[in-house]
Amino acid sequence: MTLFHILEYFTGLMISSEPLVKLVIKMTDGLWKAKAFLMAAIADDPPRYIHTRAQHIMMGFAVSVVTAMVVTLGVVIVIYYLRRTRRIFSAEHSSEIDEGTGLGNRYYLERCYEEQVKPEKRHEYALVCLFADSERMERIYGREAMLDFVVYSADITQKYLNSHDFFCRIPGIGLVVLTKSKGEELTRDIPDLLQKIMRYSTDRGLLDSCRASAGIYRLKDTDDDIHECVFYAWQAAEKAYDANEDIAVCSDEMLAAFSEERQMRSEIAKGFENHEFVTYIQFYVDTEKCHIIGGEALTRWHHPEKGLIPPMRFISFMERENIISKMDYYSLEEVCKFLEEMNNAGINDFYISCNFSRKTFSSYDFVDNCREIFNKYNFPMSMIAFEMTESVNVKNIEQANQNALRLKDLGVKLLLDDFGEGFASFYDLTEYPVDGLKIDKALVDNIHTSKGNTILRGMTRMGHELNMTVIVEGVESDDQVKELQNIKCDVIQGFRFHRPIPVWEAKETLIKRGLVSEDDSATA
Repeated sequence: MTLFHILEYFTGLMISSEPLVKLVIKMTDGLWKAKAFLMAAIADDPPRYIHTRAQHIMMGFAVSVVTAMVVTLGVVIVIYYLRRTRRIFSAEHSSEIDEGTGLGNRYYLERCYEEQVKPEKRHEYALVCLFADSERMERIYGREAMLDFVVYSADITQKYLNSHDFFCRIPGIGLVVLTKSKGEELTRDIPDLLQKIMRYSTDRGLLDSCRASAGIYRLKDTDDDIHECVFYAWQAAEKAYDANEDIAVCSDEMLAAFSEERQMRSEIAKGFENHEFVTYIQFYVDTEKCHIIGGEALTRWHHPEKGLIPPMRFISFMERENIISKMDYYSLEEVCKFLEEMNNAGINDFYISCNFSRKTFSSYDFVDNCREIFNKYNFPMSMIAFEMTESVNVKNIEQANQNALRLKDLGVKLLLDDFGEGFASFYDLTEYPVDGLKIDKALVDNIHTSKGNTILRGMTRMGHELNMTVIVEGVESDDQVKELQNIKCDVIQGFRFHRPIPVWEAKETLIKRGLVSEDDSATA
């Protein structure tokens, strides 16, 4: 057994016992004192302690042993603390790695900001967020393709970084760079960087092109929360993306809008209490006779001071703040109230479809919560339908599938929403007990082209052969209606016939018209 193995053995013992470390330290201190005592004794009175040469040799050997033990124990202590430091560093390092890509994550960025950027120097830095619709890419091509795109973008971005830049990936936001570059230097290379990132589709042979934009937030010395700063840069990047621009710098106007969002949480809570969220219905009509046969439930916010707030202003905020499930169940209860009123009025030959966020639909208690709401109201379950998004959009696919099967047992119709937008739609037809398809508006817009018309005919025929109802969204013109009648799809939804109206108005419409033809009085 070598000295190294002996040290390894003692080190292992010490690692498993913190009190033993303290004991070794005390022993080491005692040995040093013993050595000092012996040396002093020899120096003060040699004749008294050294009578023969043998005794002198033995005394020298004892001092050597004491010295060797002290050195050995010192090495053990050093090895222990080196190992302990390495374990702590490894644990901290692993928690700062993004699992999907191997890049640094938000915790890495937070540590770099706290350790490397002095408060009085923060104004010298800026945050750059590179945003691309990776969610859409995942929806169409799958998670592996999305991660490949992120790594591809990261490899390109790293070629533009300086030695003092900090680079990470934050899921749901994108690639983030904390840089000391300023002014023209900061924005000079971004357009070229984005162009190279957008070559991904060509390099990988994908049909769909990908777009990317950058948002910039210039830090202030008062910015203590780096995550809030990242949010500002991300919001600026989204605005650039929506405007089809390369770059957007976070302005004072943007910051004011962000401040308004912070107030929105408390306003949303009051909105639920005061029933400011109102259910709207956009009717479905039979394609052949244009009779109302059902509708889709939508939500609008009637703010007491700001007026009508469209869903795009608060739904994404609710999702980001993890309060979207409350809105989902609130809307379901409002729909159930409406259906009970219609049933009591003798009108039950139609149905209302409800939308749910992906998170809500795939939650383990989703069906139980829905059943609890259903039990409060009296109406046939044939009057209600749930819309499902593609499974690639759902994180917990297995739970979503189980929920779909349990809903069918309750008698709830299931509609596959935005059918045809991604490849997962066809897979979902084999996995879920779907009653109907809602064909995406993008396909309807191309109905007058040869390819578009052929695709719609094929989807309609496939739906009918699978005994499913085919609903077409976004119909806005008479020409589209005629083509859909020729194709023989079942149901039409769109502004050509009905815009969304408040639930009380929908009730009056159904009672007054009694499900008669709406073609003569349809709104364009």
